[in-house]
Amino acid sequence: MKKLLAAAILGSMFGIAHADDGNSVALYGVVDVAVGVVEHSPNGSALFAATVNPVSKVSTKFNQPVWGMFNGGISDSRWGIRGNENLRGDLHAFFGLESGFNVPSGNLNNAAGSIAGSNNTIGVASALNGQLFNRGAFIGFRQDEYGSVAFGRTTTLGFDTIVNYDPVFAAQLFSPLGFSGSYSAGGITEGSRTDNNIKYTNHVGPINFGVSYSFGGDAGKFGDGSTVGANVGYEAHNFGIQATFYSARDAVHSGALVGVNPVNGTEIGTSVGALTLDNDEDFMIAAKYSFGAATLKAGYEHYELKAPSDPVAAGTTVSYYGYNGSLANTINPTKSNVYFAGGDYKVTRSFDIAAGFYDTQTVQSTGVAGGNQLQYSLLADYRLSSRTDVYAGYMFSKFNGSAFNGFESDNYIVATGVRAAF
Repeated sequence: MKKLLAAAILGSMFGIAHADDGNSVALYGVVDVAVGVVEHSPNGSALFAATVNPVSKVSTKFNQPVWGMFNGGISDSRWGIRGNENLRGDLHAFFGLESGFNVPSGNLNNAAGSIAGSNNTIGVASALNGQLFNRGAFIGFRQDEYGSVAFGRTTTLGFDTIVNYDPVFAAQLFSPLGFSGSYSAGGITEGSRTDNNIKYTNHVGPINFGVSYSFGGDAGKFGDGSTVGANVGYEAHNFGIQATFYSARDAVHSGALVGVNPVNGTEIGTSVGALTLDNDEDFMIAAKYSFGAATLKAGYEHYELKAPSDPVAAGTTVSYYGYNGSLANTINPTKSNVYFAGGDYKVTRSFDIAAGFYDTQTVQSTGVAGGNQLQYSLLADYRLSSRTDVYAGYMFSKFNGSAFNGFESDNYIVATGVRAAF
């Protein structure tokens, strides 16, 4: 009797769906965990979304492999609630709440907490920093002809493009685009999901377009901390192409690197060390083409980190997702170019193999060391059912140029995992 009552309560909360009016509220999620090894890495983090960082440069002090259980080989583990209400005719109200968590430890994703921890664990920036609904929290309206507008914490339009155009499905541990939100937010990972955002999207036939604006929320400084985004694309007849633009003003960014404490090489405790204040701009174009069982994907991105519009005074300390950090202005602009290509081939309806090549180039300029990092990825995915799949992936990284002096010249990750959706 108790089981029946519990099922009825859960069904009334999360499983409501009326065919006659289109109203629904649903609980959904993904649980994804892998076991593998990273060639060079500090200890894994129980707070960081991907547990380890197989993408960024690694200090030579961490020249030992790390074996372990990693969260989210392909997809960051998450749960969420989404709802839709038919208001009248073709006008709908919708909402979404989504929370990312680390399966091996059960913690909420919290990169800031990882950075503030001991310097012998992973420490890298992310948009997921301990918020209850760190992956999204929004409400909005949708009309069949005029599109949809969402208010709250949402992904950038660039992030949405990467999810659909990354050759390796934006796999969290096997693609630099899937691992780091910096590629969808002008080099600032924290911006891949934007607070205080208004996001409009629509499509007319095969043409889609969107714009977004987020408020900074600083008293007396309307533009500080704000972002602007736009995209336009075309998808029809097995072909798709998307162009996106993103700009952020006075954005706070953590430059923490794997295994590198930006303060003094010891435990930081309640501090995340050195932060930078930047203006950033980003442009990306990506395309894909399907023929038979194969899909080819490729893209180019250019982003720049520049001096802020409203610089801070020397010695400024700020709160970075609940932790202290010292904030300094970016002085020397950094320009980066990203090239990616690859695709996947469906061997059978259940078995898919994907491969990707990524070249991230930092342009040498005054005060900025140049170099590039090359990533080669391979991912095999086998569907056991419509909801559960198993996979194995490999990514090799090669670092070249003066930007990587004092760091390991290469790295790799090999892992296999299981993913279930509900």
